[in-house]
Amino acid sequence: MEITTPDRTIRTFILSHRTTDRDEYWRNILNVVDWSERYGCTGVLLFEGNDTYVSPWLAAEAAIARTKRLCPLIAVNPVYMHPFSAAKFVSSYAQMHGRKVYLNMITGTALNYLEAMKDAASHDRRYDRLGEYLLLMRRLLRDTSPVTFNGEFYQVKDLALPAGVPANLQPEFLLSGQSDAARQVTREAGAISTQMLGPQFERGLNDAKAMNFGILTRPTTDEAWSVARETFPDDEEEQMIQDLSMQNTDSVWKKRMAMAAKLPDDPTSGYWMGPFRNFRADGPYLVGSYERVVEVLVALIQAGIEIFVLDLTPREEEYAHIAKAFDLASAELSAF
Repeated sequence: MEITTPDRTIRTFILSHRTTDRDEYWRNILNVVDWSERYGCTGVLLFEGNDTYVSPWLAAEAAIARTKRLCPLIAVNPVYMHPFSAAKFVSSYAQMHGRKVYLNMITGTALNYLEAMKDAASHDRRYDRLGEYLLLMRRLLRDTSPVTFNGEFYQVKDLALPAGVPANLQPEFLLSGQSDAARQVTREAGAISTQMLGPQFERGLNDAKAMNFGILTRPTTDEAWSVARETFPDDEEEQMIQDLSMQNTDSVWKKRMAMAAKLPDDPTSGYWMGPFRNFRADGPYLVGSYERVVEVLVALIQAGIEIFVLDLTPREEEYAHIAKAFDLASAELSAF
């Protein structure tokens, strides 16, 4: 489910569908791993946070051992791990499996989780810390000699990663914040800017190279919307939980999503905030026929998107439908 153009390969990562069921949580991850490998995706996104039942680093090890080519996209938050420890995991995967990983650099989690961790840093200060974290990790992973680093948040002296990481297995860093502080760190650290799909589609890009959204597609528009509304029905209780969750975040992109969720649904464009409104997804879904989904994918790629991070419903049939749309998009782009 990667898209090949005449000059590049567009990569795709799938995230595990949200659940609070302890047993379903791990089964969902294993399903996403198996289906992503089967349908030719680049990798899977593994979450981090106080509320995750399984560490993303351990889930990444399981995903690598279970597959032949899949690359984990691991969420990394400085509040949970020192950059040397994160670099050592990356080095370990390279040494043990010869497999590349991607890192989704984040600062955000629920405010009450930060309070539980006694992390009192402000929104912008957390991005300052993330910038240092990323720079130190890069040096540890790339430098062949011991690293000395004197930052505001991290200081090390003659610190070396014993095994190192070969050039072809160096990780790529994604950063999804949309605040001024986040975008500054993205530029300075050379990370891949990631954003949620906006209602203006390719006209709403802010120098992003990676795009995050869900897809639900079928051969016709009516079929797609019928499945969408059956899969994500309106639920007043879940909507109340979503409203409460918005009081527990200082995330700029989440607040933007909340504003977009107040807009009326637009079946013509396919942009749908229903899953977000009902606390079933963190961003929008693109709902429509294969033709409509291909139109959006091609426009986004031509506007500069190189990575798709996709939220899919936990059914294998969705992968088959989306793979069909991606094949059609690849054929259309190859014809240019």
